[in-house]
Amino acid sequence: MSKRDAILKTAARLFAVQGFDGTTTIQIAREAGVTEPLIYYHFKGKDDLFTQIIAATFSEYFSRIDDLEQDPVSPFGQIQKLIELQYDIAEEMPDEVQLIANACPARLNDPEDICAGNVKEYRRRLITYLNRSLSEGIETGEFTPVPLEKTATLILSLINGIVRYRDINKNMREAAVDFCRRSLMNGSKGGNQEIKP
Repeated sequence: MSKRDAILKTAARLFAVQGFDGTTTIQIAREAGVTEPLIYYHFKGKDDLFTQIIAATFSEYFSRIDDLEQDPVSPFGQIQKLIELQYDIAEEMPDEVQLIANACPARLNDPEDICAGNVKEYRRRLITYLNRSLSEGIETGEFTPVPLEKTATLILSLINGIVRYRDINKNMREAAVDFCRRSLMNGSKGGNQEIKP
């Protein structure tokens, strides 16, 4: 890992655990094993570090959403893959995801803040993806008829709730998928299947 990447990873971890205001560049440097001037060589300061972490995390997430949209699976398969993606991101980038969950809500009222635009785009993309999947599932008879916007918002809330738990495990992933399966699937297509332990 490059020193620049080590600085970013360390800053993400410290910001997630201690908060942005509770973290200093001296502490980041010490824990990353670099000098403080090296931080300022790569970044304009703590704000720039935060901005780059948030931008890179959302960029990775959006790229993976784009990949999902290219995957031709059933409507329920689309929703399952979206839930699994959220778990994958939370497992692979726990500090970055926790940082977004902790820091971004307080920054949403500032339209110039890095969080505001990215969270708005995140919500737009997921609601569009879910509405499309739900609509297609209803049209094909795979899903029972449900109100699109409300159901998409409910599933988005479930997906957002996933990031609040630092102890993510396989059982939670399966429970979330099974909950959506039981809630959406037409009874003749598998909606009344038994829950697998």
